[in-house]
Amino acid sequence: MKTLFKILCISLIIIACSSDDSDSNDSQVVYPQFGTETEVTINGLNFDAMEPFISPNGNYFFFNNLNDGINTKLYYATRINDSTFNYVGELTGANQTTTPHLDAVADMDIDGNFYWTSTRDYPNELNNLFHGTFSAGNMSDIGRVQGDFNMNTPGWLIMDHGISLDGQNLYFINARFDDTACEGPCETTIGVAQKDNSTTFSKLSNSASILQNINDANYIYYAPCITSDNLELYFTRYLKGQITSDTVFEICVAVRTNSSSKFSVPRILFSETISSLIEAPTLTVDKNIMYYHQKTTDSHKIMMRYRSSL
Repeated sequence: MKTLFKILCISLIIIACSSDDSDSNDSQVVYPQFGTETEVTINGLNFDAMEPFISPNGNYFFFNNLNDGINTKLYYATRINDSTFNYVGELTGANQTTTPHLDAVADMDIDGNFYWTSTRDYPNELNNLFHGTFSAGNMSDIGRVQGDFNMNTPGWLIMDHGISLDGQNLYFINARFDDTACEGPCETTIGVAQKDNSTTFSKLSNSASILQNINDANYIYYAPCITSDNLELYFTRYLKGQITSDTVFEICVAVRTNSSSKFSVPRILFSETISSLIEAPTLTVDKNIMYYHQKTTDSHKIMMRYRSSL
């Protein structure tokens, strides 16, 4: 079990995205652009902040502390302005109390349906994506998310996820772990599932074709984020293989012209080696601001960039 947590830590701390930067498949594709980087201030916070998520109404800023898989918890802050938030504390009801544990990767739709990844009772329970109802800093009606997008096979986890604003589509990462063969996840795939009811999603029959320009067996993916209009998919990925100081991690985006068509070939937006690791983009509902976290000398901190083209 300790080995599993170690694997999870490696994968969640050092994962990001990369892509084929060729746009030759569609000369009409228009990719978003973002301006200079600004560090986000969370007043009162004195530890790492990772995996950011901004609530649809913009009032709450969710994140987790260091993804060490030992004492990883979900926290939140409240908005003062675009780059400044006040730290409040733990997200009540979402976090486990017995170590080692991991509760991370916040996500929420317009109706307050909240999703996160948790290792509670793994491997006795293989479905590790959870849902609850968020209201004013509290989580209620907690349960596991069911559906055929779960592999239900030891070693396979939902490593990450992104919910659409209307709550109808779940972008998920299936990841396989084997510590005897791989550092971090051995393989990953991005998929998309549709909501059946409050607790269940079913994988779309055309999930593979929608994401055919993104999924590539040569890469490891995580942190999908679908925009409010369902037209831009942000994610992180890195080249599969041994992770070294030269491994490049990138934040990428793929786009489409309508919400039922396949996504374009991705474009790299930002990239860094592991010493300045960047990952986990999240966007405001108006798509004007991107938040993500970055590894700094002494911590992981939240950064932001304004969109420079719409």
